[in-house]
Amino acid sequence: MQSQPQNERNAFVSAMPAGRREVRFAIGAVLVSAAIFCAAAPFATMQFAHVPAFIPAYQAALVISDLITAVLLFGQFNVLRSRALLLLASGYLFTAFIAFSHALTFPGVFSATGLLGAGPQSTAWLFMFWHGGFPLFVIAYALLKDDGPEARGTSGLTRGRTGITILAGVATTLAIVCALTFVATAKQDLLAVLILDGRFTPANTVVVSMLWMLSILALVVLWWRRPHTVLDLWLLVVMCAWLFDIALSAVLNATRFDLGWYAGRIYGLLAASFLLVVLLIEYGKHYSRLAHLSVELSAANRSLERLSLQDGLTDLANRRFFDRYLTEQVAVAHRYKRPMALVMCDVDAFKAYNDGYGHQAGDECLKQIAAALRTCCHRPAARAARYGGEEFALILPDTALAGAARIAEAAIAAVSQLRIAHAHSPAAPYVSVSCGVAVLLHQIDMSAEQLVTAADQSLYQAKRRGRSQMVCMQAERENEHA
Repeated sequence: MQSQPQNERNAFVSAMPAGRREVRFAIGAVLVSAAIFCAAAPFATMQFAHVPAFIPAYQAALVISDLITAVLLFGQFNVLRSRALLLLASGYLFTAFIAFSHALTFPGVFSATGLLGAGPQSTAWLFMFWHGGFPLFVIAYALLKDDGPEARGTSGLTRGRTGITILAGVATTLAIVCALTFVATAKQDLLAVLILDGRFTPANTVVVSMLWMLSILALVVLWWRRPHTVLDLWLLVVMCAWLFDIALSAVLNATRFDLGWYAGRIYGLLAASFLLVVLLIEYGKHYSRLAHLSVELSAANRSLERLSLQDGLTDLANRRFFDRYLTEQVAVAHRYKRPMALVMCDVDAFKAYNDGYGHQAGDECLKQIAAALRTCCHRPAARAARYGGEEFALILPDTALAGAARIAEAAIAAVSQLRIAHAHSPAAPYVSVSCGVAVLLHQIDMSAEQLVTAADQSLYQAKRRGRSQMVCMQAERENEHA
């Protein structure tokens, strides 16, 4: 498996090195969180009113936030194929699932004792499983993350199998949450009593202390595993908020629905939101960059198409453009029964000019002739094109035979006025052109190819008659029938 280019990996916060700007923002977030914690800590035991709607509203926001974060991280895993990202995404999915179970079992929300057969200790233990499980996922992420290309991608894992791996991660996480929920509800008698008569027990202090140590360990391991990416940096902020959450809602407070309990829930929501906000900002930047690149790509494609339809020497339309544009204009002329003409122009004795003056002079001559022919196309839809070699063409929509003949004569005069010396020309002492004119005949449903053939025949006649002149075959045939 080939490792991805460094610039492709660094497009994601999970691989982007943390710069000074990101560090300043992260430190600012931690300092603000710490200041609020210090202000709330002395009043943590202050009792507040029971608000039954708070838990479902809070848990719903938490579940949605964690689910979105998990989806975004799974998306980055799908690109980078990092085992560490897979575990972190599963960690956020774990918090979303177990927060949902926690809400269902919370007493007084959906029933007096909670759903799922919950008992008086079920909600408390689900809180402990929740706040102990996420730091374990963070520790696993920190230990697996590595700067080497081999470690960034899962060994032997192709892009086609990442979807299966993600589904396996989701299924495993769901199974873990179901098992923990089963233990906290059906097997709660085997667990220690954490809340008794609405007050926290000494066993609660022991368990919460273990959670604190586990969260601090996650913080230390994250800090130790350098260099830090932007994702690592904000995970450090998340773990700081996680510590404040546990301290306020399970250590410093006295019971549910006091200031510490409410403040801890707010910190829990902040912990779930920090990384989500960073990821959403990242995706917003990616979308903006993609939109900008799309505009640039469209402009580049238009420029490339213009170049592909332009003759490199004369800057006139090339043969490819001529074929396409003539076919389009012939179709339009037939549809609306409009007149249309084609003038084929050929430089007289150009081979002799090249032989006598050299190919560089020949190229310069063609450039001047092209500029002169361009001035003869006055209408917006008229186009001058290089048909090939020393042969040019004028496509003249909405132009009848008489108008086309005048334009052909003007083209001959414009080239003659250039006064490009041509001592080897049998037609004139200067470079000259011969023109053949053909008009579209609607009565026989003439095609673009037939129009070119008719103009070529007219040009051939002009050459036979001595060059440096114009011939209109259709006009001559009309005169013959008259």
